[in-house]
Amino acid sequence: MQFVLTTALLPYYLYKDIMSQIDTNQLKNQNPYKLLLIYGLSLCILFMLLVSGRVAEGSQQLSLLAQAFVHGQTNFLHPIGSLGQDPINYHGKIYWGEGPFPAVVLMPFVALFDIFHAFFYQGYIEWVFILGVIFFVYKLARIFKYSQEDSALMSLAFTLGTAFIGIIAVSSSWFFAQVLATFLIFWSLYEFYSRRRWWLIGSICAAIMLTRITASPIILFFVFELWLKAPVKRKNLKLYIQLLSPVVVAALLIGLYNFVRFGSPFNGGFAYQTLYQDSSISRSYGIFSIKHIPANLYSLVLRAPDISLINNNSWTLKFPFIQNNTLGMSMFITSPYFLVLFTYKWSSYSDQIKRLLLATGVCILFVLTYYGIGLEQFGTRYSLDFLPELFVVFMAMYKKHNRQLSGGMRFLLIASGLVNMYLLVPFLMHG
Repeated sequence: MQFVLTTALLPYYLYKDIMSQIDTNQLKNQNPYKLLLIYGLSLCILFMLLVSGRVAEGSQQLSLLAQAFVHGQTNFLHPIGSLGQDPINYHGKIYWGEGPFPAVVLMPFVALFDIFHAFFYQGYIEWVFILGVIFFVYKLARIFKYSQEDSALMSLAFTLGTAFIGIIAVSSSWFFAQVLATFLIFWSLYEFYSRRRWWLIGSICAAIMLTRITASPIILFFVFELWLKAPVKRKNLKLYIQLLSPVVVAALLIGLYNFVRFGSPFNGGFAYQTLYQDSSISRSYGIFSIKHIPANLYSLVLRAPDISLINNNSWTLKFPFIQNNTLGMSMFITSPYFLVLFTYKWSSYSDQIKRLLLATGVCILFVLTYYGIGLEQFGTRYSLDFLPELFVVFMAMYKKHNRQLSGGMRFLLIASGLVNMYLLVPFLMHG
């Protein structure tokens, strides 16, 4: 309950923090047209995305799963559909394969609405976690000594200038879980760079594991940092217990959850999912396998947008000429500013950032070996399991080499969001 109350107050915390730090004299000296371009247009886009995602409610498996949890069941109380809904049919019951934590978060709200015989849609609460992501990116940027203006721009850059723009524009259970996981990852990194309460970092990492297990390798970064701060000795054992015990409990809970449903702690039920034929064929090579790396790596790094043809029998283009590729798009198309990381010498990366990149690399490998590619998506949405860490690396390294955001980088950050919106609109209209 404390987690829910804290999360619900995040918009207030964000407003309070910004208003308490605004230099009104500095604000008066700003070009109003510049402020309108940078913030007005970006905030309008963000507002439209939030509204569109809440109005067009999509798949609500997590709310339905929360309803099942409220009634003491691990299986859905009612059928959720077949192809496209990823149901797990096992011994006459229907289950959900994703992590249970998002449904646990929804339980109090679902239970309350049940009293009045109303359905609680995921979109009713999802916007809070989206604002939470904005809040934590802003606070992290301030920790890295960015100005208020540049910090706000960083928040907008991640929200609109990554695959995150696609999952906040559509309300569905898969996207809700990724919004929550993104929020939790940024929260853990903010806690590390601010108060560094190991018990809280461990608890957040446990929640990440229970939400999207492919995002859980971030715990490696915190283990490395704690080991360097406090080597494993008797007097430091308490810190390791604080960090790791919640993660161990989460792993045990996953095992128990699987055992109750499928009779084995190591069986997540993915082998029983009802899938489209192409997904089933990919799964037949293994749920996690190195055979999936080439296709996933191609989507992550090289896959281009689709072209928009007048008809299938012509090569003549029609507006908008290019559009989102639902099989995925390169992160360097949705977020080209990440290319700046390749311009820095490896020796210029601090040891701490290298350790963060190591944990990120493990997460990337985890994602690349998964059989799914995230069909019907904007960008490569599975990249959000590691993009928060990579974005923190970007903020830290850019600040190390520059006093402030250059005009060119500001343009690139804004342009990323605008181009993504240009590619996203046709996807939303036909989705």
